[in-house]
Amino acid sequence: MTNKKTNIATVLTNLQTTSSGYDLLRYIGLPDMLGQESDLILYVMGKNLARQAECASTEEIQEFFQHVGWGELALTHEKRRGFIYELSGSLVKARLQTLKEIDFQLEAGFLAETMLQITDKSCECVAEVNKDHVILHVLHN
Repeated sequence: MTNKKTNIATVLTNLQTTSSGYDLLRYIGLPDMLGQESDLILYVMGKNLARQAECASTEEIQEFFQHVGWGELALTHEKRRGFIYELSGSLVKARLQTLKEIDFQLEAGFLAETMLQITDKSCECVAEVNKDHVILHVLHN
């Protein structure tokens, strides 16, 4: 193993894969290894990824979500104390219909950290899973 860090943009540009391998690791492998701490660890992983991705706008966040196969992200409401995003698309719908236990902690952590970078306000994000889409509530102080 080398100490050299790989740039996220380089990985996204040069590696294209199907999402099934990702889904196996994400929804079966990681929760099995991480156990009860899975939600927290995935949320922190999302925040760490956001620090490296350095998205500077809502459009860049949407492009990132689409490119990594997390789904189609749309800002639906901007409120005084936060933002509401909808995560949808065929991949999200397929995951919701196929997987018995599903969470969106990685996406929530990523969105919370990215919105902190954009707004310069401490943010947290909570995912609300619906039948065919996910609502991401980003709250700031």
